[in-house]
Order: sequence, then structure tokens, then C-alpha cells
Amino acid sequence: MVSMEDFKDPTELRALVLKYVQTQAFRTWGTFVAFAFVVFWVFSSGDFSFLLTLSSLVSMFSFLMVAMTIESGKTVKGVSLKMMECYIFVFFCRLCAIIPFEGYLPFDKSGDWLYQVCEAFGLCLAGSIVYCCRVQYASTYDPATDTLNHLYLILPALGVALILHPHLNNFLPSDIAWAFALYLESVTVLPQLFMFMKEGKAQPHTSHFLAAQALSRLMSFIFWASSFSELSNPDHYIKQFVGNWVVVVQLVQLLVMGDFIYHYIRCIQKGIPVSEVLCSSNV
Repeated sequence: MVSMEDFKDPTELRALVLKYVQTQAFRTWGTFVAFAFVVFWVFSSGDFSFLLTLSSLVSMFSFLMVAMTIESGKTVKGVSLKMMECYIFVFFCRLCAIIPFEGYLPFDKSGDWLYQVCEAFGLCLAGSIVYCCRVQYASTYDPATDTLNHLYLILPALGVALILHPHLNNFLPSDIAWAFALYLESVTVLPQLFMFMKEGKAQPHTSHFLAAQALSRLMSFIFWASSFSELSNPDHYIKQFVGNWVVVVQLVQLLVMGDFIYHYIRCIQKGIPVSEVLCSSNV
């Protein structure tokens, strides 16, 4: 456990820094932070709405990390196919709302094309991971541990989106598509969490993936929590609460992932491999 005495002793501090630098979590997040800083410096206009682009960038990074790990290891062990198939719906529907229209785009120059590119890359990466699970490395996928029926997530999300959707695009199909993507995304990680519980352990890359998704959702939550009034229609007796509902849905996802993130952070603090994130006796 880290104590204040460790920071007072230069030798102990150096050993502590080296301990964290050598962890996979540090290398993973260090790489992303450096990349995100460059992107922010080049593409951001300093507008608060860049947070939405940064959220998409974090999400894309998490998919890239999983795809690269799968390709290098030639295995999809520990990856939930059901979750990745849900993400295909999420990215596709969101792209239907942000490519032809501008209602849900960041206000700064990252909304000109960077945000859309991040979402499109996310769709391609999710599709490639699904291909690996179903075709290329199908022999390494274990459906016995990936048992949560994702239709139980897709259909309710669609039903709610048909009733509670914003109107920023002023085009009903695209507004419903955006709402459906957001609602489905709030519960898409559940198949992976159920898979963790079934297996009794977590793969490092899927642990990092969920942590990155939690960070992405936190950024999105902060953005929409400050802008939720724009999503509501004050003249409609139901849709006047759409903005509030969007914030609540994202907050629910953060709460659902809260226990996992707590143990993930504790693993990093203690220098324990994140694959042991479910071993409460170690964390």
C-alpha cells in the first residue's frame, strides 16, 4: 500500500515510480494519454464540446487495443461476442445521426470530421472483432461463458428510443437512431461483465477495454449533463424530460460499472495484474 513516507524517501519514490511504469496498465494508458494530448492540441478549438470527441477517441482506442491483442495472440478468449455485436448497432445508428446531420456534433472544429471518423473506426474495429469471434478465431471463442441474450438489451433500448428521443436533427429516423445508440450503449457492457462472472477471471485487454469505456462514458455524461436542456422539447408533455432521461441512463451505466472500476483501480494501486480484478481477496 502506498503511504506518504514513500514520497519523502527518494529511493522509495524511485522504486514506486518504476513499479508503476513497468505495469501493462501504465503502458496502455500512457500511450493513449500522449496520443490524446496531440489530438487535443491539433484539433481542439478549446471548446467544451471537444469532450464529446475525446469520449469517442477513448472508445475507439479501447476497441483498437482489443483488436490488436486478438490479432497478436490469435485468440478471442475472454471477449464477449454479444457485447461486440451490440456495439456494431451502437456505432452504426450513431453514424446515421451524425454523418448526414449536425445536430449531435461537437461545436468545435473536431465536429467537422474527426468525431465522425472516430465513430466510423469504432464500427470497423467492432466488426473486425466480431469477424474474429465468428470466423477467423472461432475455435477460441467459448459461447458457454457468453450467455447473456443481447436481444434483451437491444429490444428494450429500441422501444424506449421510439418514445423518448431528442429532436436536434429535426428528422425522426435519425433522432431515434441517436437515442437508440445511446440507450443501448449504456447497457452494452453487461454481456462482458456476465462473462467475467461466468469465467471467474478477466483478461487484461478486456479489463482495460471496460475501464476505457467507463472513462468514455464519464466524459459523455459530463458533456450531456451540462447540455441536457438542449435535448428536451419543452412543448411536449413527454419529450420535455428527454434530456433528464439521457443523463439518468448514462449515470446508470457508470453505477453498473462502478464496482468493476473500483477493483480495477485497486489492482493498479497495488501493482496487481488487472486479470485478477475479480479476486476480491487480492484487491
